[in-house]
Amino acid sequence: MKYMTEKTLTEIYEEHTGKVSDKWSLYLSEYDRIFKGYRTQPIKILEIGIQNGGSLEIWPKFFPNGKKFIGCDINPNCAKLQFEDPRIKLVIGDANTNKTQNDILQHSSEFDIVIDDGSHLSSHIIKSFARYFPILLDGGVYVAEDLHCSYWVDYEGGLLDPFFCNFIF
Repeated sequence: MKYMTEKTLTEIYEEHTGKVSDKWSLYLSEYDRIFKGYRTQPIKILEIGIQNGGSLEIWPKFFPNGKKFIGCDINPNCAKLQFEDPRIKLVIGDANTNKTQNDILQHSSEFDIVIDDGSHLSSHIIKSFARYFPILLDGGVYVAEDLHCSYWVDYEGGLLDPFFCNFIF
């Protein structure tokens, strides 16, 4: 199924019906800018943290020539999600375990885009980056969403964490 590539990601989100996606509007304009060069490419995407599955329905509309759209979520309820587009695959499990990483790699050993929205804890984001950045193709894009950990103590403090501050400064 092919979609018009002239529409912005925001327009595609606004027209979307089906599964819910709660991406912040700021993300959509930035993703539109960052991913522009990939719009017509036969890319493979890994999205860690798919919640309601809406973004997995939207990515194929934005990337009409995409080959694979792999979603991973720790919530076992996500196993109930079903998708019409055969390019969409779902892996259930903690993306930071060897088993789940192996399950992801069964679908593809490399990705053009990795979107990590799986956790807000600094330690989890670092672990995911260490696991999945090496399978990002040269010239690919790795995005870590919702970096609340950079300023909230409850999310391990990030920029304000004493270890981080002592290490950097």
